[in-house]
Amino acid sequence: MRLRSRRARRRLGQLALASAAVVALLGTAAAAAQAPAAARKSALVTVNDFYFGPDAVTLKKGGTIKWVWSSANTNPHDVHLKKGPKGLKEKATYSTKTTAVTDAEFKKTFKTPGTYHFICTIHPTEMHLTVVVKK
Repeated sequence: MRLRSRRARRRLGQLALASAAVVALLGTAAAAAQAPAAARKSALVTVNDFYFGPDAVTLKKGGTIKWVWSSANTNPHDVHLKKGPKGLKEKATYSTKTTAVTDAEFKKTFKTPGTYHFICTIHPTEMHLTVVVKK
């Protein structure tokens, strides 16, 4: 009877150790997911029905974003700068001049460091994009 009890305790201890390891790994993965993305020189953002993909981008100063409308879209969309960093000049050039359903592209170079908030003016509560430009 004691032998089984020792085995049971050992297995229970191993199970507890394995569970603790899984919890630790999940915590590490969650922390990595929340860590800021590395700044890139360029990024591609797709304009999809009701979302920008990805919804957050980190660029180096002078970096460029190219927005491409998905061929699967069934609704029109645009890209509009809702709010930009202090000192941003030519704010209007950060927004598309037309709306499109598919087969459209829009490209912009970011020269002013800071945080930019974009929306689709047709779907402003659903479509958001945050761009952080680092020095």
